[in-house]
Parts: sequence; structure tokens; C-alpha cells
Amino acid sequence: MPSVLVPLFSGLVTYGSMPAFLRLLQKGEATRLNYRGAAIPVGAGFLFLWIGCLTELLLLLPFSPDMTPRFSPTTGLLPQAIPLFITTALGYGLLGLFDDLVGSRRETGLKGHGAALRRGELTTGTIKALAGVAFGLMLAVWRLGVEGWMGRYWIVVVFVDGLLIAASANTLNLLDLRPGRSGKVFFGGALLIMLSGNPTSLALLPWMGSTLGYLPFDLKGEAMMGDVGSNALGALLGLASCYVVSLGYRSVLLLSLILVHLLAERISFSKVIEHHPLLRVIDGWGRKDT
Repeated sequence: MPSVLVPLFSGLVTYGSMPAFLRLLQKGEATRLNYRGAAIPVGAGFLFLWIGCLTELLLLLPFSPDMTPRFSPTTGLLPQAIPLFITTALGYGLLGLFDDLVGSRRETGLKGHGAALRRGELTTGTIKALAGVAFGLMLAVWRLGVEGWMGRYWIVVVFVDGLLIAASANTLNLLDLRPGRSGKVFFGGALLIMLSGNPTSLALLPWMGSTLGYLPFDLKGEAMMGDVGSNALGALLGLASCYVVSLGYRSVLLLSLILVHLLAERISFSKVIEHHPLLRVIDGWGRKDT
């Protein structure tokens, strides 16, 4: 299957199966109050996450089992990167699902979870943060191993890349407060990464398609992707950035994401968006709840 057809296929499958999946969530009482106080199915990102993972395997069709080209590939996609992208999506999706299922919304942000920890209370947010950083570092080591590069400053690369993947995952989670917002940020970020021309960025195509297939339901206020979706999409952007951006720029990006997390403790991003004309317009694109 040509790579251009993969996102189309994943999008159509997601769009066609989402109504039944949302009814299943409703039946199982997997709902959460949204910002308007309406009970909405949560964790819908589980479906588009898995469809993205399964259709990602279609990108391996031009290769033989030993990862050598079966015929002259037109994409130049590094086949060894595909398992890394799938593992990233599933790993951070699982951490997000854990928070969706048993997490409490009483403690939010770094201050909230830090205060709970000082009281001797372990929160799902704390577990997700610690496990997310550890998993990001593991993925960074794996990436260098796949590429066969262990240079003099490999520890610095692992540190920057691991934290970047984890911070990207949580950043999309921070933004997932209004219909369609995280999906738009993911799609915009994925397009920017693909403009780099790096063939490995094509690994994002299946999730771009499945996210587009899901977004109409999110924009209408009929579904929430939950942490299972936002965490996975953010981590995928972080991983893809490790392939297409130089170490210096990745360091700047990491510092920027850390600043975003610190600002989130003091200001409301939703209020900032509402008071900025351009951001307000972009945030409102396609929404049916306004």
C-alpha cells in the first residue's frame, strides 16, 4: 500500500468505527464532565491510537522480514524506526489510560501532585510523570541503538531526547481542555515535522489519519480523547522531533516545553487563547459546542 494511502485508510476506519466505540464507552459508564458540565465519553483516544498502531505496520510492506527493501522504496522511511514509534504510542497511551481509569482530578499540575506527595499521598499524576520520564529515557537509548550511534556525548543526547519525549507527551495533555484542541496541535506539529523532509517523519502518517477520523466527534463535543490519546500523540511528536531537529534545537524545544509547564502553574492557557484573536479563531475551527 503506498504510504499516501495509509492515513486515508486509518482515517476512514477510525471515522467509521468511532460511533460504535462511543456507545460502548457510554454503556460502560466511561464518562467525564467536560468544561460545560456535560457527561462525555472519555478515553476515545484508545481507538484512534490502536488504529494508528495497526496501520503503521502497513508502512513495512515495501520491506522484507529482515528490513531490507523488497522493491525500491520511494519513501526512504527507516523501517527500524517503526517499532519504536509503535512502542512510544502504546507505552504513553497506557500511562494515560491508567490516569483516565483511576486518576483523581483533585490534584492538578506540578504543585498539586507535589503537595500530595509531601503529604505521603501517591497520585496517578506522579506515577505518570516518573514513569513517563523513565520511559522517555529508555526510548532515547533505543533510538541511538537502532541508528548505531553511541558518540562521545551520547548521555547528553539521551537526557535531552528522553525528557523531550516525556515533556511533549504531557504538554498535549495540558492543552486537552477544549474540544479538538490537542488534535489540532498534534496535526499542526506533525505537518511542521514533515516539512523538514526527513523520511522518518512519514511514520506519523497513520496517526495523522486516525486523528483526523476522530476529530469530528471531539469537535462536536461527543467524545474526549482522554490522557490515553493526548499523551500518546504528544510523545509521538517528541520522538519524531528527535529525528528531524538538531540537538541544539531540541534542547531549546525542551526548555520551551519546561517553561510551558511552569507557566501552566500560574496562568490559564484557555483564557490566554480566548483573549488572543488569532488563537481564538483557530481554537474555534470546526467546534460545534460554541
